[in-house]
Amino acid sequence: MLAMVAEGLDLVVASFVFPRVMEEWGTSIEDITLLVTLSVVAGAIGGYLAGPLADRFGCRPVIVVCALEFSLLTVATAAVPGMAGLMIVRLAACVGLGALVPVVIAQVAELASERSRSHMVSLVWSGGAFGFILGSVLAAVVIPTAGWRALVIISGALSLVLVPFLLRVLPRRPERFDDLAPVAAADDRSAVGTLFARRYLVSTILTWICFAVGLGVAYLIATYLPLMVERYGLGAGSSALVTGLFGLCGLLGQLGLGFALRRWDPRSVLAAVWGVGTVGIILLAVVDLGIGGFLAAICAIAFTIAGSNAVLPTLATALYPARANATGVSWANGAGQIGRLGGGWAGGAMLAAGFSTTQLFLGIAVPTVAGIVAAVLLRRARPTAEAIEDVVLPATVPAGSAAAASKARP
Repeated sequence: MLAMVAEGLDLVVASFVFPRVMEEWGTSIEDITLLVTLSVVAGAIGGYLAGPLADRFGCRPVIVVCALEFSLLTVATAAVPGMAGLMIVRLAACVGLGALVPVVIAQVAELASERSRSHMVSLVWSGGAFGFILGSVLAAVVIPTAGWRALVIISGALSLVLVPFLLRVLPRRPERFDDLAPVAAADDRSAVGTLFARRYLVSTILTWICFAVGLGVAYLIATYLPLMVERYGLGAGSSALVTGLFGLCGLLGQLGLGFALRRWDPRSVLAAVWGVGTVGIILLAVVDLGIGGFLAAICAIAFTIAGSNAVLPTLATALYPARANATGVSWANGAGQIGRLGGGWAGGAMLAAGFSTTQLFLGIAVPTVAGIVAAVLLRRARPTAEAIEDVVLPATVPAGSAAAASKARP
């Protein structure tokens, strides 16, 4: 979870650094936009590369190397002399950061029991929101007194401190709770091949759609919320408060939905909360709610849409067998990064086209409806317990162990 806090800290620190870079170096907004876009792409590439490596060599070495790489490069950002150097260092750091997140989630899935896995995965994922809050506080304190270079050094150093603890604490090859269950048969498919095997293909595509919708819509709303708030008739100062409220309610949603997963299936939870969020979005579009109703709707959207991001990784960790777990999470997260790019582009395009506030909110509701459909179809497509069909009992497993394994399986 502390590794996820480091991830959230890094992302928000970067958002505070970019305006200072523009002031100091005279960098254009186009260059910053390009860097932000390429950073998302770099993170997706890191995730796509890290998943298969973690499934082959274990999560521990990948987590340690990625944490070390992005921490050192974050500290090195303070020494870059210009925009070209910042571009190189930042993109390299984002590769490590993008690789770290899904492998951390896969590691949690390996360590947790079947009963608590969904809850623990979502709880760890919410660490990113804590990092976002921590980074905002640090930026407010450090930048006015010591400048943006001190901020990135502090951010990178806090992440770097984690590395020796990761080396000490993470097991080399953790025994899963369900390791007593049958071991893999003579199935030599690669981890990537497993994702596209016939029995998993439909579920893989639906999971990717859910990730793209969840991360993309949340990113679109968070990015353009200040502009939407001002269009609703509130001033710039009020828009900052509403944006902060959106972030807080999103964190509360992640924590609350994490506990909901102890009782309900993640696909059902996802469809339900997206349904509530979609109703809130449509109400904002077609009904004059007044200031109080507007704030209530924003809180509901944050709790459900932004909060649902903690549910998303549980879809992938529950779907695939152990040999493809890290790859499944990292490639689904890569689809989510593509969704973030699409959400950012769509929001900018709607604003540039002069969409009214009603049209803007209705446009945001379209992908959430698609996400609801994907979540419902995912529940129908493949129950998670079917993953155990991919394995058979070896002849050397004692009968008592087989009996215990059958009881341990979901």
